[in-house]
Amino acid sequence: MRRINFIPVLVVSACISTGPAFSEKRYLSSGAHWEFVEKNICEKPDKLLKQRIKIERKQYGKSAQRRPLWAYIIHPRPDTEASLVKNIYLIAAQHGDELNTTRVLEYFLQDLQPLSRSWLNHRRIIIIPLYNPDGYKKHNRLAHDNIDLNRDFATSDAPEGNPKAPETHAFLKLLELYPANRIYNFHQPFRVVLHGPDDEELAKPFAIMSDYPLGQGVGYPTPGSLGIYGREHKISVITVELSRSMRKLMAPFIYEEVRLAIFHAAFGCIPKTALKSTLEKRVSD
Repeated sequence: MRRINFIPVLVVSACISTGPAFSEKRYLSSGAHWEFVEKNICEKPDKLLKQRIKIERKQYGKSAQRRPLWAYIIHPRPDTEASLVKNIYLIAAQHGDELNTTRVLEYFLQDLQPLSRSWLNHRRIIIIPLYNPDGYKKHNRLAHDNIDLNRDFATSDAPEGNPKAPETHAFLKLLELYPANRIYNFHQPFRVVLHGPDDEELAKPFAIMSDYPLGQGVGYPTPGSLGIYGREHKISVITVELSRSMRKLMAPFIYEEVRLAIFHAAFGCIPKTALKSTLEKRVSD
């Protein structure tokens, strides 16, 4: 008798009932991807500069267990008027067990180092690859004292006492120094780009270039989250849920999925010199 396997149907059903609220519309085919990439390559600047982009390493606080909190900052062109500067944040590992979020942003930092200063624009790019160093050290979702750092913001739906963690206080002080126009918050494992009700057009380019679907929620309440904090403070927060695997071996492949999308998120366009894949190098390291 021919064997019939019903497992795939059951798996799909489970994902639909428990996973994020995906958009019905996918935004990518292979052809649409490259067409979109080509339209979003940064224009060649009038003057090519030989110097490389300078990345400032700034300690903006300490964790509950006194580990340093680091931000890596690329400042805009010096001649940019202060009123025109946009502050773009890319943060990872609010949850310490989502290991490949940190590795992805560390790869991005490495890919930035050979980039020419010619591509600097009116954006200040602020990269925090390890938001929760205490949890990351223990492969634990939570920070010290079992605090979920993505439920620790003072929002209308949060419990009294937020924020509790020094990591949250430090991040809020950094936001005071560099008020955010947009935040890309990297998580795992749903493989979806999540956005607020008014931010679909901002989230769509990331979905197109990563082949991730769009969604507006993870299927359960998130009181005190950065996404809700952003919504209540008029900050666009795009939550990028990367692919599932936390294994270091898979990090280069996950990064390759989202590499061009991250460049576009950071710069608003894709520097031509960033088009070349670094996957083979990552795999061989």
